[in-house]
Amino acid sequence: MRLFLASHDFGNHKDELLKLMGPGRKALMITNARDYCPKEKKLSKISEKIDIMKQAGIEAKELDLREYFGKKDELSSFISSYQPDLIFAIGGNVFLLSTACHLSGFDEIVLEDLKQDKYVYGGGSAGAMVTADTLKYYGHDQLSPEMVPSIYRVNAVLNGLGLIDGYIVPHADVPECLDTTNTYREHIESDGKKAILLNQLSAMIVDGAKTTILS
Repeated sequence: MRLFLASHDFGNHKDELLKLMGPGRKALMITNARDYCPKEKKLSKISEKIDIMKQAGIEAKELDLREYFGKKDELSSFISSYQPDLIFAIGGNVFLLSTACHLSGFDEIVLEDLKQDKYVYGGGSAGAMVTADTLKYYGHDQLSPEMVPSIYRVNAVLNGLGLIDGYIVPHADVPECLDTTNTYREHIESDGKKAILLNQLSAMIVDGAKTTILS
């Protein structure tokens, strides 16, 4: 299993991501954490993130999981035919992301694909947070689970992808996020669990049995 998890985009570790990907440079970018945004604002954000990928030498294509709600087999076939070297989920509302992963079957697909080492799963902010087994410790800010029903017409899925032990807390060095960071950490640690705080330049890399936190 290969994972690249960051607080913001690639942090300061683009080269480590490229190394983890190997020689291939094809990526699919999951953008559903931004489904709460007005259309034009979301399109602008997608364009920005694709440009960041391009500047890193990565050829990125958007993967909108809404197109595959209830169509797990179609999604699996598309991913297999596209043969990405990286699937990267951008930040936003982690509950929209987890719900989209569940409704499309991506939560099951990615787990099986990573076991077979087909590609790297990467994520920034919400895309990193969703790798935990549960999202119950999150949601104490404006990006709450209550946002999901108005957008997807279903209740939020609180199960994460279950790819890591511990719980990512992004933006740990951003002053305006300090209250949220402390709240997340307190909820996680009060339950005897591990909070993994990532600053804006940090990244967590999983490569097989080896896990590294890069500052």
